[in-house]
Amino acid sequence: MALSQFLVISSRGDTLLCRSLRGECVGGSAEEFYSAITERGDSAVPMFKRSGMIYYYVIRSGLYFVATTTFDMPPSFVFELINRIIVTFKDFCGILSEESLRRNFVLAYEILDEMLDFGYVQCTNASKLKQNVSNIAMVPKQQNRLSNPLRAAGVVNPKTVPCTVSQRPLASTTSRASEIFVDVMERLSAVLGADDTYRKVAIEGQIQIKSYLRGRPPVRIALNEGLIINNRRSKLSNAPVLDYCSFHQSVDTGDFEKERVVSVTPPEGEFILMSYRISGGDRLPFKVKASLETTSESAQMTITVYSTMPQHLSASVNVICPLPSFVTNVSLSTLSKDPGQSSEYKTKDRSIHWTIKRFKGCTGMVLKASVGFEPQKSKVSKREFGPVNVTFEAPMFSVSNVQVRYLRVMQAPNDTPTYRWVRYITTSNSYLYRL
Repeated sequence: MALSQFLVISSRGDTLLCRSLRGECVGGSAEEFYSAITERGDSAVPMFKRSGMIYYYVIRSGLYFVATTTFDMPPSFVFELINRIIVTFKDFCGILSEESLRRNFVLAYEILDEMLDFGYVQCTNASKLKQNVSNIAMVPKQQNRLSNPLRAAGVVNPKTVPCTVSQRPLASTTSRASEIFVDVMERLSAVLGADDTYRKVAIEGQIQIKSYLRGRPPVRIALNEGLIINNRRSKLSNAPVLDYCSFHQSVDTGDFEKERVVSVTPPEGEFILMSYRISGGDRLPFKVKASLETTSESAQMTITVYSTMPQHLSASVNVICPLPSFVTNVSLSTLSKDPGQSSEYKTKDRSIHWTIKRFKGCTGMVLKASVGFEPQKSKVSKREFGPVNVTFEAPMFSVSNVQVRYLRVMQAPNDTPTYRWVRYITTSNSYLYRL
C-alpha cells in the first residue's frame, strides 16, 4: 500500500506543490480534487473516491494538503502521515503559509523526497531528516493573510499572534538562543440552554512543545499537583478532572502518578507532549442570555454576553445569530460604545454578526436587534431564530485549569542559558446558546 501523489492546493485552487510518487497519476489531479471540493461545498468529506482515485485531505492554514492513492489504505494511517508531513513543513519552514511554501518549494520537495520513496514512508523524524536535507528555509517577512472560503469549513485565521521566535526554522537553531516553547491549547464545545443550564460541555486539550534546545538536554514538566484522571478523588476542589489522557512515545511517566511530573528529551521541532479530554464542568469563559419577543410582523431581540474570565484577560469574540428566511429588515444597536465593537446583518446568510475585538474579563456586552418580517399568518415561533453561535479565542486562559507548575531544563552549570516560554490559549470548537 503506497501513496500515488501528494499535493498542496491553495483556497483559490492554485497548485503549490505536486509530487507524483509512482507515475500512476496523469495530469489534472489537482483540478479534479478542487472541482470535487467546490461542488460538495459544506458537505465535503475528508476522504472520497473520484475517477478511480482515492483522495485524502487535511486543511491547515487555509491550504489543502492532499494525498492520493489507488489502494484501499486505512484512513487513520493516511491522515496521520499527512499531519506528519504538515508538521515537518512547519518545522523546516518556520511558518506554515502559502507564502512560505511558495518561497521554499525546493525545500518542500526535498522533504517529500526524503519522507516518501515510491509512495512508501521512509522517515518522519525531523531530527533525522535534518541530517539529509541540504536546503535552508527562507522565512517570509510578513505572513500572508488571505480571506478565503475555507472559513465555511471551520478554518478561521487566529487573532492571537504567536511569538515570532517560535516560528523559527530548524536550520537556524545553531545561530540562535537555546529556547523551548510549551503551549497549553484547549478547544471548548458547549451547548447552553435558555434555562441557564449547561446541556453539554466538552474540552479537547493538548500540550504542544516546540524545542530549539542545544544538545537536546532532558526536560521535566510538572502539572497541577491535584490533577485528577479517570474521576479519582483529589484533595483540591478546583483540580482539573481528565477523562482521558495520552503521552508522546518518548515521555517518561514514571513520576506522573505521584508527583504529576513527566520527563522527556524533546526532539528538534514541534510535537505533542500530551493530549487529554474532559467532559462536563461549569467554568465557562462566557455566559450568554437572549430574550425574544415576536409578533406576526416583527421581533425584538436582546443578546447579552458576559465574560467570566479574570479581569486582566481579554478575548476576541464573534457572535452569530441566524434569522428566519422571511426577514425584510434588521436594525442593530449596542449599548457599549467600545471602538473595537461592530455589528451587521448579512443578507447572504441571513444572520446577525457581532464582533468584539477585545472582550475584557468580568465585563458584559449587550446587542439589541429590531427585526421586521413579511406579514405572517400567525405569531412567529422562537424556533425560527438561532441558535446563537459564539466563537472566541482567549490567550493566556485555560478553561480546564490545567497548568504547568514548572518547566525545568536539565543542563550542566556551564551550558548556554536556556529561555523557557509557557503559553495558554482557549478557543471555541462549538459554543451554542439555544433560545
